[in-house]
Amino acid sequence: MKTFELSTIIGSIAAVGIALAAVVIGGNANLRTEMRADIRAVEVRLSAVEQRQARTEGLVEGLRDAITTRGHQDPPPRSDAG
Repeated sequence: MKTFELSTIIGSIAAVGIALAAVVIGGNANLRTEMRADIRAVEVRLSAVEQRQARTEGLVEGLRDAITTRGHQDPPPRSDAG
C-alpha cells in the first residue's frame, strides 16, 4: 500500500507541475501579445510626434529665411520732398 500511496503523491505532484507550467506558458503568451500591442501604440504616437516636429522645423526654417531675407534687402528710398 505504501508504494501505491507514494506513486499517487508523485503522480499528483507531476500533474500539478504540468498544470502550473501550462498556466505560466499561457500567461507568457498573453503578456507577449499585450506588449506587442503597447509597442505598436507607442510607434504610432512616435510617428505622429515626428511628423509634427518635421512640420514645426519647416515652419521655423521658413520664418528664419523670411527674417534673414528681409534684413538683407535695401531699405526703400526716402523722399526728402515733403
